[in-house]
Amino acid sequence: MLVRELAIPGVERMRGLRRTLSLLCGVSAFVVVGAAEAGAVAEQFRSGAFGLPWSASKSAIQAKYPGGRWDKDDGGTDRYCAASRQPLLGLPAQHQTRELCFLVGGDGTMASATARMDATLPSLLAVVNRSRTRFGDFDAVKRDEGAIQSRFTYMMWTKDSPIVVVVGSENDADGRPSMVAFTVADEATLFTTGAEKVSNRPSGGK
Repeated sequence: MLVRELAIPGVERMRGLRRTLSLLCGVSAFVVVGAAEAGAVAEQFRSGAFGLPWSASKSAIQAKYPGGRWDKDDGGTDRYCAASRQPLLGLPAQHQTRELCFLVGGDGTMASATARMDATLPSLLAVVNRSRTRFGDFDAVKRDEGAIQSRFTYMMWTKDSPIVVVVGSENDADGRPSMVAFTVADEATLFTTGAEKVSNRPSGGK
């Protein structure tokens, strides 16, 4: 559920990577203006996400989105995923969700909701820019720093923890996005463990 940077071999492809990272992480004037008017994460998701309250049980999740499947994530947490096409963050129709996945916490209620989108660079740029417009700049990040070419990145909005937003992506060995996802959670530790706090202020900014 996190954002993998595009690992692209070759000089020309590395230039493309730098341009991509600039688009993702550069602070532009329109983003700053939008963020000033944006609502906080807690204000938008205090009551829940994707039509479900944080108190939703397994049966309530499955009833809302039937036809899905139950399994466990890498940490052993119960997960339910179902196909669902719906608008996300007011983005254009081409950036609708493709699948929703829900994690169930230790208390038996919904702990997080993740929208998986088309695994494309336009989808990634769209959800990152819209999130920064609505919530301001992300303040934490997780990525595979030990790799020569980073294969994943998770940008996080944690200021309203325990309610957090995560935009994540992964890419394959050829540098193509293989996953783009938007997550909202009310159990921050499911996603923030190991994350590094970051600042997006321009050098010399106040």
